[in-house]
Amino acid sequence: MALNSDIAFKFGCGRYIQEREAIKKNLDTELKRFGKKVLFICGVNGMKAAGDKIRDALKDSSIEYEMITFTSTPCLENADELAEYARSKGCDMVCGVGGGVVGDAVKLVAERGDFPLIQIPTSSATCVAATPLSVMYNRDTHAHLGSLKLMKEASLVIVDMDIMIAQPSRLFWAGVMDSMAKMIEITHRLQKMDKNTTPIGFDMAYVIAEDVYRFYDEKYDAISEAIAKQEITKDFELAVFYAIAVTGIISGVSKGSNQCALGHRFYEEIRSYFYEEAKDFVHGELVAMGNIMQMAYDGLDYKAMIALLEKMKLPTTLSAINIPVCEESMKIFVDRLCASDVIKDNSDASRARVREALMSIYK
Repeated sequence: MALNSDIAFKFGCGRYIQEREAIKKNLDTELKRFGKKVLFICGVNGMKAAGDKIRDALKDSSIEYEMITFTSTPCLENADELAEYARSKGCDMVCGVGGGVVGDAVKLVAERGDFPLIQIPTSSATCVAATPLSVMYNRDTHAHLGSLKLMKEASLVIVDMDIMIAQPSRLFWAGVMDSMAKMIEITHRLQKMDKNTTPIGFDMAYVIAEDVYRFYDEKYDAISEAIAKQEITKDFELAVFYAIAVTGIISGVSKGSNQCALGHRFYEEIRSYFYEEAKDFVHGELVAMGNIMQMAYDGLDYKAMIALLEKMKLPTTLSAINIPVCEESMKIFVDRLCASDVIKDNSDASRARVREALMSIYK
């Protein structure tokens, strides 16, 4: 559920740069567009992947900076504390360096502190860097709280292809599945919509999502070969662009809500009720499992999705992500999914249908 009602279309970011040595070539010049001192908020892995590249790029620059490591979760409390820290250090812009958690957290910092926002993703595991919303969690329990639709887009996203080709293949394929999920979930949403009253932009979201799905399906072998050889081919470049920029546009034209269905709701319930069990698995991996369930729920060929995930070496069962296969966990998922805005039906027939869909991953 969105936590505010901003109705404007926002398409992800004002400036997007993706190329080899993108940090070295562009960071100094680009930062000068937005301020004089930046607070880099980095994930642990983000610091490892990009920390030295950032320092080298700004070695002789007039841009000043502070660099910290963030290990908590996206929430308003953290955002307000980091915004105050940035102001205390004289920073007039903030930059996220890392994956989805850092990306969402920094967007909140920029929103709460009214800073220009820069993002340097160090994996393509999600489209967070170029989406105009932040997913938020309880700071103590990590339970999912909802998504805050942001009032403005990122000022700049810098995607360094030398970092992208070096990312663990698991993260890359998780991002692919997060992108492919959009068509699966939008298709589900469209079943319940009157085509004459579909929200403006939603039809285009489907058109883009369908193209994304088709691209990854057709180019799987070519992309896999590029990863195996660590070569930045045109197909690999497009794969990253689709995962970050284009999937971000899907979120923008659908206003960050209607493009999600059971796959993402499944992810949210895992984060709320099974955080400790599945904490080592990233967003796209869990959404991918939700895709299996979504397809089973809609009567589609979910076994083909299982086969694809197995090729990607991503998990396909609850036991693979450490969630107990028992009646208690089944009841949690059935209760929560039936109560969600995706289904809104707690009848016996609805519960039976959800239970049957969950059996596709209940192993």
